[in-house]
Amino acid sequence: MGLLNNKKGPIINQPEDMSPLESVTHLFAAIQLVDQDANYEERISWSRSIAELFPELSMDRAENFLNESYQVLSGQTSSDRSDYLVRLLDRINTLLSPEQINSMGPKIADLIEADGIVMTSEMEIAKLIETRLNIKISIDEDL
Repeated sequence: MGLLNNKKGPIINQPEDMSPLESVTHLFAAIQLVDQDANYEERISWSRSIAELFPELSMDRAENFLNESYQVLSGQTSSDRSDYLVRLLDRINTLLSPEQINSMGPKIADLIEADGIVMTSEMEIAKLIETRLNIKISIDEDL
C-alpha cells in the first residue's frame, strides 16, 4: 500500500514495502532535510553513496526515489518524520547485509559534512542511526 496514491502523483511505498535502494534513498533524504535544506553538495554525496552501495542499479530510478522521498518527508510533522525514520532503519536492517550497513557509516558522515556545516539536528539523526543500525558514524563536529 502506498503513502501517496492520487491520480496525478506516484504510489509511494510504506517503509516496510521498500526495496533496498528505495529505503536507503529515503534515509539519505531524511538526513538531507533534517536541517531544512537539501543542497547540491548533499545531492552529490548521496549520488556517490548510492552508486557505491548499489552499482548495478539505475541512477534514474534512484533519482525518482529521491524526489518521492522529498515529497513524503516535506509533508510530515516532526513526530511523523521520526516514526518514519525508525521504520526506514528497521527496513534497512532487514534488507541490507552487515557489510552494506557497516559501509553506510562513512557515507552518512560524508553526507552530513557535505555542506560544511554540522547542525545539532544532523548529530541527533546520526545518533539514532548509530543506535538502530549498530554502526559508528564519525562526524567532524568542528565544521
